[in-house]
Amino acid sequence: MKRTPDGLIHRRAARVLIVDEDDRALLFFGAGLVRQDADYYFTVGGRVEDGESLAEAAARETFEETGLHVTPEELGNLVAHTEGAWTTHDGVRFYSDDNFFFLRTEHFEVNLDGLEDGEEKEISRHEWLSLDDLKATDAYVFPIGLAGILKRLIAGESFTEPFELPWVDTSAEPPAPQ
Repeated sequence: MKRTPDGLIHRRAARVLIVDEDDRALLFFGAGLVRQDADYYFTVGGRVEDGESLAEAAARETFEETGLHVTPEELGNLVAHTEGAWTTHDGVRFYSDDNFFFLRTEHFEVNLDGLEDGEEKEISRHEWLSLDDLKATDAYVFPIGLAGILKRLIAGESFTEPFELPWVDTSAEPPAPQ
């Protein structure tokens, strides 16, 4: 397990913003990881394993977490990035380096059979959410700024460099509304 110079667990992640033909984003819902009093939505994706490229990790995580087969090439270029420190509700400190791909796909039935033990505990359910749903929820939405970047991507905007999303350590205080 890699650590930062100040002792935080360094976690490089490849994540995928999956959007269907009805402009709904596939997100997972969980509760209590960051704050025991908080519900949250988060994207498909996870840790990059040694020797994997970001796109390879994103394709692997997409299959493990949803059952959807995609190739690294289908994911294209990175569209967004965010990084920063955070603490789990039980005091474990992480430094996350999250890298995001965008995938347009037809709606599909999510298969959670490939989840690892820790993921099974963190993920309560999955939902396909519209931009209006994201803006209306009382739950935290990770990454911060997701609705805004999805709106741009759904409208067809492309980026030559990954868009830098803000980082807010929600273990300390709630993020601003999206």
